[in-house]
Amino acid sequence: ASLDGTVRAHDLHRYRNFKTYTSDIPCQFLSMAVDKSGEVVCAGSAEPFRVCVWSVQTGKLTDVLTGHLGPIASLDFHPVRGTLASASWDGTVKVWDLYKSDSTPETFESGADVVCVAFRPDGDQICSGTIRGLLRFWNVEDGSLICEIDGQKDIKGGRKMNDRMTADNNASSRYFTSIAYSADGTCLLAGGNSKYVCIYEISQQILLKKFQISFNRSLDGVLDEVSTMK
Repeated sequence: ASLDGTVRAHDLHRYRNFKTYTSDIPCQFLSMAVDKSGEVVCAGSAEPFRVCVWSVQTGKLTDVLTGHLGPIASLDFHPVRGTLASASWDGTVKVWDLYKSDSTPETFESGADVVCVAFRPDGDQICSGTIRGLLRFWNVEDGSLICEIDGQKDIKGGRKMNDRMTADNNASSRYFTSIAYSADGTCLLAGGNSKYVCIYEISQQILLKKFQISFNRSLDGVLDEVSTMK
């Protein structure tokens, strides 16, 4: 998915773009997801705030999901059922049933811009990450909040050459932009605009391990302090 308003499918064996999906109106796509069966592809746009749904085989736009009040930053499909979770800067996560045209999406309020979302492998739990560094875990069936993990202190670190503030004061590196459950669903891996990737144990809400992506000091964002005396 691209800001040029297209979603492109590539054949990895023949190294070619074999299908291009476009919207009925010009827009910029920020996120994309494909269902487990490989029959449906969805993309969330920056403006207008909506999710486009296409058939993978025919390339036709089959549905448009509206209801968010901000750009859709992340999408994820339920591992078993045909439901889609969308995370938006309007502070909500919505769960849509793609095969029921008249159904109302279930909404999870987060209180801050949501930038990432993921289903647990069994589909019974959903996790969302906000710009405040909070990871929220929800019960999909009843919509109740199970627990929260504050990862601001865990993720922060690394100052880039063009940053005008220290790593401790840089808000852009203190939240997660990408999350994924472990195969058994007991742990969550989370990363962002930082040099760290964190692994959390969900039931006890503790940080199990924090990995540093690289120790190569020549790469931007590895050092916590950057010398400006050059």
